Amino acid sequence: MFAWWGRTVYRYRYIVIGVTAALCLIGGVFGIGLGKHLTSSGYYDDGSQSVKASVIGDKVYGRDRSGHIVAIFKAPDGKKVTDPAWQKKITDELNQFQKDHADQVMGWAGYLRAPDTTSPIVKGMVTQDKKYTFVSIPLKGDDDDTILNNYKDIAPELQKLDGGTVQLAGLEPIANALTGSIASDLKKFEYLGVPAVTVVLFLVFGGAVAAGLPAIVGGLTIAGALGIMRFVALFGPVHIFALMVISLIGFGIAIDYGLFVVSRFREEIAEGYDTEAAVRRTVMTAGRTVAFSAALIMVSTASLLVLPQGFVHSMTYAIFAAVGLAALLSITLLPACLGILGRHVDALGVRTLFRVPFLRNWKYSRVYLNWLADRLQKTKTREEVEAGFWGKLVTRVMKRPLAFAIPIAVGMILLVIPLGNLSFGAISEKYLPPDNSVRLAQEHFDKLFPGYRTDPLTLVIQSTNHQPVTDTQIADVRSRAMSIGGFSEQDNDPANMWQERSYAPGASKDPSVRVLQNALVNPNDAAKKINELRNIAPPRGIDIMVGGTPALIEDSIHSLVDKAPLMAFVLISATMLLMFLAFGSFVLPIKAAVMSVLTIGSTLGILTWIFVDGHFSTWLNFTPTPLMVVIIALVVAVGYGLATDYEVFLVSRMVEARERGMSTAEAIRIGTATTGRLIT
Repeated sequence: MFAWWGRTVYRYRYIVIGVTAALCLIGGVFGIGLGKHLTSSGYYDDGSQSVKASVIGDKVYGRDRSGHIVAIFKAPDGKKVTDPAWQKKITDELNQFQKDHADQVMGWAGYLRAPDTTSPIVKGMVTQDKKYTFVSIPLKGDDDDTILNNYKDIAPELQKLDGGTVQLAGLEPIANALTGSIASDLKKFEYLGVPAVTVVLFLVFGGAVAAGLPAIVGGLTIAGALGIMRFVALFGPVHIFALMVISLIGFGIAIDYGLFVVSRFREEIAEGYDTEAAVRRTVMTAGRTVAFSAALIMVSTASLLVLPQGFVHSMTYAIFAAVGLAALLSITLLPACLGILGRHVDALGVRTLFRVPFLRNWKYSRVYLNWLADRLQKTKTREEVEAGFWGKLVTRVMKRPLAFAIPIAVGMILLVIPLGNLSFGAISEKYLPPDNSVRLAQEHFDKLFPGYRTDPLTLVIQSTNHQPVTDTQIADVRSRAMSIGGFSEQDNDPANMWQERSYAPGASKDPSVRVLQNALVNPNDAAKKINELRNIAPPRGIDIMVGGTPALIEDSIHSLVDKAPLMAFVLISATMLLMFLAFGSFVLPIKAAVMSVLTIGSTLGILTWIFVDGHFSTWLNFTPTPLMVVIIALVVAVGYGLATDYEVFLVSRMVEARERGMSTAEAIRIGTATTGRLIT
C-alpha cells in the first residue's frame, strides 16, 4: 500500500503540493478568527453535584458578580479616602465610566457609593489608616466568556481611573492576565522557538533546503490545524489552551516526522537510488512508520475522552488535528517536494556560508566551516551511519547491557520519588509570574482586606415536592451545618454563620430553593469538610447539595481520579494492541508499556520537584503551587504516546534490518545507529 502511495505521490507531485498547501493555507485563513471563539472554562465536571448546585443557585439567586473586578484606590499623599473632594473626583470618574460602558458594566459598589453608611460590611471596605478603599464592578453577561470579553473591552479605560494609579484585581483581570500570558508565550515561541529549531535542523542536515522542509511542514500543520479547530468551534467550545497545543505539539510532531522522512530520503539517495525509487522507498518505510506513529499518539490521546471535563476534550481534538495533519503532510506534501528536489535536497549547505566575506576571510571561521561541512553536509550511506557514534555506542552497550541498564533504571526510579509530594489544585493568580501587575494587585487586596476574598461553600436546599422551603427546614439544616467545625465566624459571632445568600440581578427567586453559604477557615480542609457536609441527613421534604468553588475543585479532582484506572487501561491496552499489529510481537508491546510508564513516572517526578516543591522557582520566575489535575492527565496521555512513539521509530528500523537477514545484535545496532541521532 505505502509503495503504491509513494509512486502515486511522485507521479502527481506538483498536484499534491498545490492541493495540500492550498488547503492548509485556506484553513489558516479560516482559522484566523479562532481566537474570538475560544473559551477559558471547562475545568469542572458538568455531571458533578457541585456544578448542579452552582447552576441551580445562580438561577434562583442570580450570578454572584461582586468579584468580577475589584478596583483598589489609594488616597493622595497627605489625604485620606474620607476626603470629600477626593471622594467626589473618584465617584464622578466611576459614574462616567459606568455611563460610557453601559453595555458592559452593571454598576459599581463600595464605600465611595455610601461613605456615611453604618453598615459594618461597607465600613470594612476602608483600611484602618484610611489610605485605601476598593469598589466592586460587576459586569454584564450570562456566561464566563461573554463576561471576560466585556472586561477586555473596558480594561484600557478602566486602567485610566484616578490618573492611572488604580490597581485592578478580581476574577476577570486574573483570567485576562492568564490568557494574555498564553498569547505572549506563543509569540515568544514564534519569534524564538521556530528560528532556533530551524538552526538545529540546519546543523542536523547540513543544508538550508533539507532543514527548511520540516519547518515548512510544521508551519502548514499549524495553519491547517487552526482551520480544523475553527470548524470544530462551530459545534462546541474550544479551550484557549488548544492554541498552545496546536503550536507546540503540532509544530514539534511535524518536525519529528520531517526529520525521519527527509533523513530516509537522503539515505536512499546516498545508496544510489534514483529520485523516484528513493521517494517510493522512503514512503514505504519512513512513511509507514510516520502513519503508525500518528495513529499511536492519537489513540493514546483518545484515552482523555473518558474524562468528563470539557477542557481535556478540547485538547484531545486539537491534538487529533495537529498530529493527524502533520502525518498526512509528511506522507504527501513532503515526499512530493523531495520528488522535485531529488539530489538538490542537499543544496545551500554549510559551504554556502563562504559567500559571506567575513566568514570566508577569517581564518578560524574558515577552518570551522570546512570541518562542519565535512561532518554534516555530505549525505552518509547506511554503512557510514552504522559506523558512526551511535553504532559504536550501541556496540558497547550490548557487550555490557546490565552495566548500562541498571544505573539508568535506578536513576529513573529515583526521579519518581518526588511524585510523593504531588498535589492538585485549581488555576489562580499564582500561575502568573510573581512580578505580574494583576497578581501584585490581588495580593495587595488580600493583604489590605483579608476578610473580603472568600470562596464559600454553599448548601443548596431544594424542596423535593416543589413547595417553598420553610424557615424551620432552613433552621434545621443550619443547626446541623454549624455542628461541623472549621468554618469562619463573621465578627466572631456564631449567629452570623451559614447565612442565606443575597439575591442578585436576574434572580428567579424560586421559593423551592434556598442557599446558605459560609467560608472555610483553612482552604486545605476543603475535601474533608465537603464530605462532612454531604453526610448531613436532610430534613424530610428537601434535598441538600454542596456547591461553591472549593467543591467544584474537589469534585473535578475526584472525577479524574475515579476515571484514572479506566483511562490507564484504555491508554495502555490500545497502544499495546497497535504495537502488536505493527510488529507481530507480544513481548515488544509489554516492554514498551513498562518503559513508557517508567518515563511518565520520571517526568511527573521532575514536574513535582520543580513546580510543586519549588526548585529553580527563583531562576524561572514562578511560585510553587499545586498542579492542575487536568494538565497532569494531558501530560500523562501525550507523554505516554510520545515515549511509545519514539520506541516505534527505533524498533521499526530494527525490524527492517531483521527482515534483511541481519542477526538480532546487528539489527539492534543498525536500528539505533540510524535513529539515535534523529531521536536525540
